[in-house]
Amino acid sequence: MVASRITPLIYCGMRTMEEQAALYAKGRTTEGKIVTKAKAGQSFHNYGLAFDWVPIKPTKKNPNLYDTDWDDETAFRLGEHVGLSFELAAISWETGHLQAAEYATWRDIPRDGVEQKTQPIEVKGFAVKQNKSLVRNQPWSSR
Repeated sequence: MVASRITPLIYCGMRTMEEQAALYAKGRTTEGKIVTKAKAGQSFHNYGLAFDWVPIKPTKKNPNLYDTDWDDETAFRLGEHVGLSFELAAISWETGHLQAAEYATWRDIPRDGVEQKTQPIEVKGFAVKQNKSLVRNQPWSSR
């Protein structure tokens, strides 16, 4: 993606069951619009096996500042293609979501084996720790 000058921003990784339950409640029992169909335990995020990303680009006024580019379909398709080489699959109903391709659904994820199998990811020298969301201010607004 570097060669194509696409800069990805990962804005959500691991989600606790509590975070997932709060997201599921939005638009149902709390204010706002519905943002997910997945209850707690029904998301690949709950097992550290998914992340959401968006391409970012420098702003026109200041090239040192970045803005999200939700409309860059080419970047999203390229991201899906790159994800395949890391055994990550996209899902048709959520742009910018990649998850472990080895499981067809959340029901296939072993409840007792994922914790031991999941390791911190090394990204350009920065360790992404387990059980931590990558962004604290979660932008749950879809395009």
